[in-house]
This record gives sequence, structure tokens and C-alpha cells, in this order.
Amino acid sequence: MSTEAKKPIDIIRERRGPIPDELRERVREHNRIQRAIADTLAQGPKTPLEVAEAIGVPTDQVFWHLIAMRRYGKVAEGEQSGDYFQYGLVEKDEK
Repeated sequence: MSTEAKKPIDIIRERRGPIPDELRERVREHNRIQRAIADTLAQGPKTPLEVAEAIGVPTDQVFWHLIAMRRYGKVAEGEQSGDYFQYGLVEKDEK
């Protein structure tokens, strides 16, 4: 197959080689944490401290994931509870 006929992603994969195992594992862990956060928030709004305690992940990591999830519309900031805001899952529109 000539270079012109290849898809850009195929060209990048040829140049960079396979995805490192360390990166694959980091992505798996990232996804695991976000699923755990979503499962915890499915039970109702919680502060980052409550989420961290429920899933056994350090609070700073939970904050980072919550901010990312908020940015992409997966969670929303709710009422303030003490020094922290509660976060809840964003309901998806049913079509």
C-alpha cells in the first residue's frame, strides 16, 4: 500500500510503533477510577472527600477526575456542603 492510500492514523502508528504497556495500564486505571466515581455518584450527590473515601482513591486524584468529568459534561457541581461542593451525575437526555 502506498503512503498516499494509507490513513493518517496508520502512518502515525508505523512511525511511533506500538502503544507502550505503561500507557495502556495508565489509561485502564484512569477509566477504572472514572467508572468508580460514576457508580458512587449514581447513589446521589457527594463531595470529593466522600467520593475519595468510598472508592479508596486519594482526594487529589478524585478532584482531578471530577474536574475532567465536569468539563466533558458527565458530572455537575451542586450545592455546597461545608467547604466543598457536591457533585452529581448529569442525566442524559432520552431521545
